[in-house]
Amino acid sequence: MENRKSKRYLRVALVLGAAVAGTAMVGFGGLAAWNAYTENAGNSVAAGTLAHSNYIGSSCTSVIGVIPVGAGPGWCSVLINVTAADAVNGKLPATGVVKIDNTGTLSSTFQMSMPSAPVNSGGTMCADLTLAVSDPDAGAPGTPYAATALTSTMGATTIDNNAPTPSTTWLPNGTAGTGTGTTGNTFTFTVAAGGNFVNDYADAGQSCTFSILFTQTAA
Repeated sequence: MENRKSKRYLRVALVLGAAVAGTAMVGFGGLAAWNAYTENAGNSVAAGTLAHSNYIGSSCTSVIGVIPVGAGPGWCSVLINVTAADAVNGKLPATGVVKIDNTGTLSSTFQMSMPSAPVNSGGTMCADLTLAVSDPDAGAPGTPYAATALTSTMGATTIDNNAPTPSTTWLPNGTAGTGTGTTGNTFTFTVAAGGNFVNDYADAGQSCTFSILFTQTAA
C-alpha cells in the first residue's frame, strides 16, 4: 500500500514538474518571438559650400576660414598699379575693376575692408592720395566707399548690388540678388591725387601700398 502511494506521488510530481517546465519554455519562447522592427536608415546632413571668385583678368578662388597673409591662397591680382605718377602727367586718377561672384551653393553677404593701414615707402604720400569704391550698377553711381585719404584702415563695408532697397544677399552662382542689370557684383576702385599732392615735393620717388580684403559670410 505504501509503495502504491509513493508511485502516485511520484507521478503527480513528474506531471507538475513537466507542466512548470512547459510553462517556462512557452513563456520564454513567446517573449522572444514577440518583436517588431522598422528602421529609418541613411539619415545625413550635408553642409552647403561657401566660396566666391575674385576676378581681375583671371579668377582667384577664396579660401575658407583663413584671412590671407602674405603670398599664397586667397591672394589675387593687383587692383591698381601706377608708376611714375606726378601731378600733371595724367596717370592719376587710376582705376581698377574687380568682379566678385558667389560660386558656392549658399546665399551669402559680402563685405570689403582694408585690414591694415596703407604703407608709405617714405614720407607721407598715402595721405596725399584718396581711394573711392563705386558700384556701376546703382545708377548714381553707388559708392560703397566714398573718396577717403589713404591714411588708415578701412572698416568692414557692406557691398551689394545697391538696388533701390539694398540687399546684402547675393544668390548662388553669381545671380545678382534684387539688383537691376548684370554688374551688381562689379566694383571700381579709384585712386586719385589729394589736394596736397601737387605741392608736396616729399612725395617724389615715394610709394603708397595697400590691400583690400573681401569677406563672404553665409546668410
